[in-house]
Amino acid sequence: MRTVFYVPPLRKMSGGLANIYETARDVRALGGEVALCGPDRSVPGLEEACGEGATLLSPGSRLSPSDLWCAPESWPSGLHAGTASGARVLVYVQSWIFMLKPLPGGVPWSRLPFSYIAVSRPVTEFLRRVHGISCRDVLPPAVDDVFFRDPERPGDRVRIAWMPRKNRALGESIRHIAGHMLAREASAPRVEWVEAHGLRREAVADIAATCRIFLSSGFPEGFGLAPLEAMASGCVPVGFTGFGGWEYMRQARIPGERVVEAPFAYAQGDGDIGNGFFFSDGDVYAAGLGLAKAVMLSAEQPELWAAISARCRETALGYTRAARLKQVERIFLSGRGRQEG
Repeated sequence: MRTVFYVPPLRKMSGGLANIYETARDVRALGGEVALCGPDRSVPGLEEACGEGATLLSPGSRLSPSDLWCAPESWPSGLHAGTASGARVLVYVQSWIFMLKPLPGGVPWSRLPFSYIAVSRPVTEFLRRVHGISCRDVLPPAVDDVFFRDPERPGDRVRIAWMPRKNRALGESIRHIAGHMLAREASAPRVEWVEAHGLRREAVADIAATCRIFLSSGFPEGFGLAPLEAMASGCVPVGFTGFGGWEYMRQARIPGERVVEAPFAYAQGDGDIGNGFFFSDGDVYAAGLGLAKAVMLSAEQPELWAAISARCRETALGYTRAARLKQVERIFLSGRGRQEG
C-alpha cells in the first residue's frame, strides 16, 4: 500500500504545505511507501522532498484501489484528481475556514466518499457541527526539537516576540494599546519588541528563549503552531486562539480573579493553572488590555509567572516529533485512514 500526497500549486511556502511535506517524511521514516503528485513541479520544497526519497508522480497517474491519496481540503481539484486516479481519498483538513467555501456544483462535503483527518480537535468539532462529518483521527503538526530549550531571559526588561505576517495591523494596534497603558504605570518594566519574520527555525527558537511573552495575533487558525513553538521554551502566549488554538491553549488562572473561557474551549481541571491569556479573535482592545496586564504580572509576580511558563513547556511536550510519529503510524500504516468515509 502506498500513500500519495497531493502537492497544491502554491507560489510560496505555507504552514499547510510544510505540514504535507512533514507528513510524507514521517510516513517514509516509519517504512511506508510514499509518492508526491501535483500539477506544478516548481512548488517550493517539492524538489527537496523528492530528493529525500519520495517518488514524484505525473498528474493523471493511475493508482491502485489499495493506494491512499491524501489531499488538503483547500484544493477541490486535488480531491477530484484523487478520485480520478482510482485511489482511496483521505482529506487532511488543516484550516476550518476553507471548509466554508462551497464545492463545485454545491455538493455537500458529507456526501463525498472520502475519509477525513483534522489538524486539531476544534477542527473536528467544526466539521461535526457544521458539515456532519466524522473525522477518523487528529494529526497536529510537531514542535521541532530546537524549540525545547531552557529560557535565557534578561531580568531588567520584558521582551515580547511577535510575527508581523499574522494580521500585522491588528498586532500593531494591540502593541499601541498596551504601550499607552504601560506608559502610565510608574512601576512598569521596560518592554522590548522582537520580530520573528523570515527566519530559520533555529533563529526563531533563539528569540523565543529570550522572550517572556509571545503575541498571538493569528486568526483564523486550524492549529496555530507558532504560539506552541514559543511555549516550548516557556514563552507565554497572549492574544488570539484562532479557534484551532483551543487544541492546546488554556486560560491562565490568576488567584482571586474569574477565569473567562472562550466558546468551545476544552474543559480544564481546577488545578490547571493554564498556559496563556486569550481573548476573542479580533478584539484588539481586550487583547491590548490583556497584554499590558500580562507584562505587569510577569514583573510583579515572578513566581506565578514562572508557574505559567512551566505549564507552557509542559503543554508543548505533548506535541513532540516522537508523539507525532505514533499518530502518523496509527493513521497511515495501521489502516485506519484507509477505511471507508
